[in-house]
Amino acid sequence: MNAPVRTSGGAAAAEAGVFRAGGGTGPERAGAWWRKHGLWVVAGAALAAVTVAGLLAASLGGRSTQPLSITNPAPDGAQAAASVLRGQGVTVTATDSLESTLKALSANGTGATTVLVYDPMSLLQPGQAARLAGSAQKSGAALVALAPGPLAVQKLSPEISAAGTAPAAAAGSPVAAGCSNPDAVAAGALDVRRVDGIGAAGNPSPLLYRGAVTCFAPAGGTAGFMAADSSGGVTVVGTPAVVSNERLASQGNAALAFRLLGSRPHLLWYTASLKDVPAASHPPTLAELTPRWIFPASAWLLLVAVIGMLWRGRRHGPLVAEPLPVVVKASETVAGRARMYQDAHAQDTAAAALQRATLTRLAQRLRLGSNADPSAVVEAAAAHTGRPEQQLEALLLTDIPFNDKQLLTMAAQLAALEEEVAPR
Repeated sequence: MNAPVRTSGGAAAAEAGVFRAGGGTGPERAGAWWRKHGLWVVAGAALAAVTVAGLLAASLGGRSTQPLSITNPAPDGAQAAASVLRGQGVTVTATDSLESTLKALSANGTGATTVLVYDPMSLLQPGQAARLAGSAQKSGAALVALAPGPLAVQKLSPEISAAGTAPAAAAGSPVAAGCSNPDAVAAGALDVRRVDGIGAAGNPSPLLYRGAVTCFAPAGGTAGFMAADSSGGVTVVGTPAVVSNERLASQGNAALAFRLLGSRPHLLWYTASLKDVPAASHPPTLAELTPRWIFPASAWLLLVAVIGMLWRGRRHGPLVAEPLPVVVKASETVAGRARMYQDAHAQDTAAAALQRATLTRLAQRLRLGSNADPSAVVEAAAAHTGRPEQQLEALLLTDIPFNDKQLLTMAAQLAALEEEVAPR
């Protein structure tokens, strides 16, 4: 059902609900957007500022947040042990890759270095562990490994093997040395309680080992928290928290840590990182990255979809048009269509609808019939109003607005034309 468009300007058109260009002026749109999103913008900017400030403070302060880092003063760091060792004249150097560790090891000279190895994410491959052990043996360096994995510990020393994890009861109370190793005897007993953030990613519990010399074994056990080879060149400690800031001063942890790490003038504190992951010889292809099950699963799902379409699709016939069980007011229909045209920025479609409706109403008022040719309606309207025929032809047939303002102007002109042709 078509209703005449009557307006005396933009405000009248908006009140009539026919068509309305939304948004207002630029400052009004900006103000509305800020009222809606301003809180989130301010919160995001504040969060970004705090994050950047924290990163800058950490970088300028030279501190690390990595577990057992010699520049980390947190409970899970090892800054205290490194500071004490430096105070005793030991040069402590942090390394984060096997290559830099081997380079520093060869530069320090024969028999002058202790290498501490900590690989919490098990990044070192067995071949890399064997290479490190071989270089340490060649240069006469002492090797101390904190909680190495089963494969890595075999490559560090064939005399040492992994014996699983410690039971919860054994890891909660001090453990006596129980061996003749001078470093273990000097420590007396260890506090093997774990510290949050320290340990293997999948299993942070302390580890047990067996070796030529096994120390700090839980009651009734044959494996201990510390094991060494017969030469004393390789020592593994199953509880990395021994050297942490939180546990260093507990029981005999400090004595064991300083005797193992401070017996030589140089200490390389090596923490394995992603730099130790060997680069692939060529970028992986899509087929290599795709799981093997994806292709049969996709084929199966496609087959099921086809069967489902054949099963259900054949039961439905053509669409049947049914009358709506409600009656909608003409003004609501016009306003709803106008809002849809506005959201889609379809000024040409809205203009064509207005022109068709005006032509229909003019044909009725000029007694030409609802099926009259548009050119005949234009000619009759020109004769009735005295306007130039070309002007009316452009307004009713050919003009296309390019923005909301031009569309509102056209609507006002069409309404004025209908007013002129209206029967007196």
